[in-house]
Amino acid sequence: MNETEILEKLRRLEVTDSHLERNSLALELSDTKDKRVFQPLVELIQRPELVNNRGTLVYCLQNYDCSTIIDLLVELAEFGNFEVSAGAEIILDEQRLR
Repeated sequence: MNETEILEKLRRLEVTDSHLERNSLALELSDTKDKRVFQPLVELIQRPELVNNRGTLVYCLQNYDCSTIIDLLVELAEFGNFEVSAGAEIILDEQRLR
């Protein structure tokens, strides 16, 4: 994926109302491991309107160093639905963040 494609997909990721499109974009972008993807993922996970649609977004964080968001991951592990909680637990364990 070239620079222009990454930037366009990042823009779409942040504005789309489609959960399917958002998840698809998040997966594609996280596979690039481009550091610019991390913060938009974190911001999307924190959006109240996405509380029931963030499992894939949490999964995508596995490709990044999450040491700066330990508190968020602990909160997700404790209070998220099964998919979100399991994803956060995996990141905390695999990245040895606790």
